[in-house]
Amino acid sequence: MNRLTPEQIELGLTSADIEIVKSFAERRDYIPTPEQIERGLTHENSSIRARFADRKDYTPTPEQIERGLTDEDSSVRYTFAEREDYTPTPKQMERGLADKHRFVRVLFAQHKDGTH
Repeated sequence: MNRLTPEQIELGLTSADIEIVKSFAERRDYIPTPEQIERGLTHENSSIRARFADRKDYTPTPEQIERGLTDEDSSVRYTFAEREDYTPTPKQMERGLADKHRFVRVLFAQHKDGTH
């Protein structure tokens, strides 16, 4: 299979067909640009946000982490809580331990000292 061009990646990530965007968000044969990551993490569709939250080919900024941990969708919060490339702040730990979804609470409870 040929490597995707930057233009093909951009077309896939900006497609009007949400299934194509989901597919491109899941692909691991390219590294998204910082702009593509930001668009993915702020996409109106929570499935896209969760797929970008799950990518390990970038380090999220503190702002991206905070947005992810406070996302309205529990799958996005869970995926950010599961990441091991940041240390939650005390406020994030407190909020995570009180999250309305059990799986998010469990992940935060596993952080004995507030770190991953």
